[in-house]
Amino acid sequence: MLHITTDAHAGMELARNSEGKKQQSLKQHLLEKMKTWINGLLEGERDEFLGRDRHVPLDEGHDNYRNGYRPRRINFFGLGKIELKVPRDRKGELESQWLPERKGQDPELEAFLAEAFLAGLSTRDLARISGKHLGHKYDSKQISRIVGRATTELEAWRRRSLQGQRYKFLYVDGANFLVRINGHVSRQSFCAVLGVSEENERFEVLALEMGDRERADLWASLFGDLADRGLNLEAVELGIMDGLPGLESIFQRFFPRAQTQRCQKHAKANACRRVRKQERELFSKDLNAIFYAPTQSAARAAFFALKQQWGRLFPSAVQIIEKDFDSLLTFFQFDPTYWTVLRTTNPIERLNKEFKRRTRAMEVTGGEISTYRCLAYVAQTMEYRWSFHPLSQWSTVYTLNAA
Repeated sequence: MLHITTDAHAGMELARNSEGKKQQSLKQHLLEKMKTWINGLLEGERDEFLGRDRHVPLDEGHDNYRNGYRPRRINFFGLGKIELKVPRDRKGELESQWLPERKGQDPELEAFLAEAFLAGLSTRDLARISGKHLGHKYDSKQISRIVGRATTELEAWRRRSLQGQRYKFLYVDGANFLVRINGHVSRQSFCAVLGVSEENERFEVLALEMGDRERADLWASLFGDLADRGLNLEAVELGIMDGLPGLESIFQRFFPRAQTQRCQKHAKANACRRVRKQERELFSKDLNAIFYAPTQSAARAAFFALKQQWGRLFPSAVQIIEKDFDSLLTFFQFDPTYWTVLRTTNPIERLNKEFKRRTRAMEVTGGEISTYRCLAYVAQTMEYRWSFHPLSQWSTVYTLNAA
């Protein structure tokens, strides 16, 4: 680690002469100090290599000596670049241990460029920005190669092994979003599975698959792929999902020990759409009396009251709740700490919302490969945010939204 010092007098002069450009002046001052310090370090390295400092004359026991300097430009990401004087020896044997090898690339800078591209900047924008602000200019082809390496890494993560991992809850859902492919807007559909780790109760994105979420065969293929990747099917205790046709039966076929929880938010929205606007608020409150009841028996009593109150006026609305009633109350069989987050598919809905937001402004030029790259990047970003909040903490953040 570099420790750069300056005296108080120099600091006062820097502040007085900055004329309102303190940040730029501070950067320049730091770069100058770094240049002086590193050049001195390199000079001392040559002295140690040759076994004497520059003022000691050459004797018969030495056959190598100083041979001037060569220029070397070093970029300090976030600060700028400095021109160094790299010492040379006559035999060309000195290799500095302090300077990075000339690989023609900066791993930190390339990681930044790849992430900036995935966040929505074009290769042309990044080529311009890299030369102007980052100290090293990359052309569009170089950035494309960098992004290609990132694509390989993201795809490997999407297809990663799940061997040895145990997930007790799975959230299952899909969504549609719009992307621009070669200048044309296209509707894309995907299915996703979000798991809650048994070990640390963190959310992880286990599956992302392009395809129509209404197709039962796609879900069967996706669950089969999870099994092939090593997911412990016996460890899954609960699947939280919307009422997509056939999804519940397919899920139980692959996860025979798991129960299913229908999303209360979706059921509530579907039922309220069948109620007149004038009565919708009262009907919604009666639904909340069911969903937020302290016990399962209290929830059943609240449903009986709702059916008595609204059954004749809005039979189709009541029927939506009645036909999936047991699945809507499965969460009661688990620890009350988790009730809030097990009632709905809100966690995976948050992931879907982020997918839509990030793809809305993005130009996709590689079709399916580019779309998977984008989805995997967004999923990793969300996983990072979730890593700070175990499942038990979500009750303070996520609640059932009123329809």
